[in-house]
Amino acid sequence: MSAFRIVWATGILFFVAAIAFPSNSSARTRQNGQTLYVPAYAYIYHGNKEAKINVTTTLSVRNTSRTESIRITSLEFFDTDGKLLRRYDDLPAVMNPLQSLRYVISLDDDSGGSGANFILKWEADRAVDVPIVESIMLGTGSSYGFAFVSQAVPIQ
Repeated sequence: MSAFRIVWATGILFFVAAIAFPSNSSARTRQNGQTLYVPAYAYIYHGNKEAKINVTTTLSVRNTSRTESIRITSLEFFDTDGKLLRRYDDLPAVMNPLQSLRYVISLDDDSGGSGANFILKWEADRAVDVPIVESIMLGTGSSYGFAFVSQAVPIQ
């Protein structure tokens, strides 16, 4: 189910999409690690001639455990063709309970294309509430602004 809303704020027209995802109880079970695929976009298309609008992409990782730390052991960014563009070398990163991390792909970096993605691996010493991992894309222009979210899915 999707709900769409158009918002007028300070002279700028915003199109806001709120997507209600189906409940997936297995996605929120306790785990001690996962490999996650996170869809992302460096740009989206519009108009009849497929003009591109670049977006800023933020990968958000949120440790939902109130008591346990988790470790981000690997994070890679791929383009539309599956070519590795970036490997984040500052890992492993230990995330304290309820801590959030973010990784930003800037507006002027369109190398990922319209089918970019992240592969993120995390682990914990014992089964914990799984983290929330999503990519947030934001685009703005002189008379518009929009944002949308993609949620991670386990692949291993």
